[in-house]
Parts: sequence; C-alpha cells; structure tokens
Amino acid sequence: MPPEASVSEFAAFLAAYASLLESLYLRANASRWKVTYEEFAAVLYRSAVHRFGSAQPPSEGIESYFQALHLEDLALACALRSGSEPAWEQFVTDCRPVLHASARAIVGAGGEARARELADSLYAELYGLDRSGAVRKNSLLDYFHGRSKLVTWLRSVLAQRHVDALRASQRLEPLDDEPTASHGAAFARANSASENMDLDRVRLLPRLAEAISEALAALPVPERLLLSLYYVQGMTLAQIARMRDVHEATASRRLQSIRRELRERVECALARGSAAHDGRAGANGLSPTEIRRCLDYALDDWSFDLSSILAANAVPGRTEGK
Repeated sequence: MPPEASVSEFAAFLAAYASLLESLYLRANASRWKVTYEEFAAVLYRSAVHRFGSAQPPSEGIESYFQALHLEDLALACALRSGSEPAWEQFVTDCRPVLHASARAIVGAGGEARARELADSLYAELYGLDRSGAVRKNSLLDYFHGRSKLVTWLRSVLAQRHVDALRASQRLEPLDDEPTASHGAAFARANSASENMDLDRVRLLPRLAEAISEALAALPVPERLLLSLYYVQGMTLAQIARMRDVHEATASRRLQSIRRELRERVECALARGSAAHDGRAGANGLSPTEIRRCLDYALDDWSFDLSSILAANAVPGRTEGK
C-alpha cells in the first residue's frame, strides 16, 4: 500500500477500478519484473493522488489519465525500487548510456570523471541512498509518476542536481572570494541545460500541436467521434461499447488502433515539415531525436485543448439520453 493512503482508501481505489487496473497491469507487462498486481496498483494510486491532489481520486478523467501514462516505465521503476536484479540490468543497458551522455553535456569542460561522478550520484539516489551515501527512507523513484518517459525525467533530475550542487558550493565560498571563471562557466552551463530544455519545449510543442491538428482532421468522422466520447466527454469504454452496440474489447481495440494511426501521422508530419501557407513561413522537418523529444514533452504536463480541435473538425456531440 502506498504511504499516502490509509488501508480503507487504497482498498476503495482497488475496488472502484479493478477492471481498469487489471488491464493496465497487463499493458505494462509488469509481471516480467515480478511486480505484483497490488504493487503496480499502488504505484498508479500514488500517481493519481499526485495528479488530482486527493486521497480518493475522482472517477472523471482518471481512465484517460492512466491510459496516457508510460506504463512500462512505471513498472520498471517499481521493480527498481524493489531491488530486482533483472530490472537493474535492463536499466543499466537502456538508461545509463543516455544519462552519461547527458552528464557530459552538462559538465562540459568538467571532464569525463566529473560527468561520471554526477551520473553515479544519481544512481545511488535511485537505489535508495542519499547524497552522502546513507540509506534513505524513500527512493528517488518514489517521485516518478509516469507522466514522461523515465529517461526523460532522469535527465531533468540530473540537470537540476548539478545546478543544486553548484549553488551549494557557491554558498560555502567566503564572501570576499570571487568565483573562478571555470566555476561560473560550469554554473552557466548547468542553467543553460535547463533553459535549453525549456526553449526546446517552446519550439517543439507548437509544431506538435499543428501536426496533431492535421492528423485529427484527416481522420474519418466516426473515429473523431470515438476520440471525443472517450477523451473529451469522459465516457468509459463500457459506455461507448453500449452506445455502439459492440463488445468493450472491440471498442478498446479500435481506440488503440486510432491512437497508433494518429501517432504515425503525427510523426510523419513532424518529419516532413510544412510549406509556407497564408502568410506563415514554412518549417523544416524535425530530426528523429527532435521528434522523440517532442513526444516526450507532450506527455509531461502539456496542456493541449483536444476538445476545441475536435470541435473545429465538426465532431458531433453526444445527445442527451445516450
């Protein structure tokens, strides 16, 4: 049971969303890490409490929130917290090279040794040690809620850790000492790393919004209606299935198919770029790295008004009594 919940609150959560939690557990393939159903449900509960700010998350919107999470990354983080050796081996294989590369970019002329020290200090915190090496009550992974990819979240934490360390060292310097040029440059690089992330968000998210709008406009009306019913009007898959007189599994498969098709269309649009139109300058296509970053940003607290886009493309609304 997550520490934020009482026994009764968590039990009520399990009972209210049993079917949904089971499907999410299967989608996350959590059993490959020997993560139990209840352990994974506890991680989802913690994420929902963090998102909705309530010990008993509201039913409205929670299904779409869970469906948008990086479920496999959440399962991996859960296994890492429990000390699973196969999970740590997978983490080292997939994430460690990326974090080392990020650390090298952050420290710049600080060199390979400093980059490795920065990355290794983060691994210790993930394993449940504090920055001095003492055992801590909670792992850093307790603060990962699955709204972005695990490696994206860790890159942001890595940059912030470096900024924090530089600020702490500045506070410890004698007041009459001037910071060295190399120290100042390192601090600027660390701040620049964080700022560049924000600059990329500002640059990439409008491109993503345009690509999504284009992809949605190309969908047939029945498919846009299904998206509207599920994501905008908040209907469950069971309700949609009854409305359409199909099995719930059929509605679920169709929704997944639409999501896959949309992602493919969006990625193609981002890679293709756009021509000048209505007085607006054209845009070059994005690189594969930029496209991945763009999609990662989108899942990290991005406010995108899907309802207005669907309305603009003439999606019929739900009638009363349906």
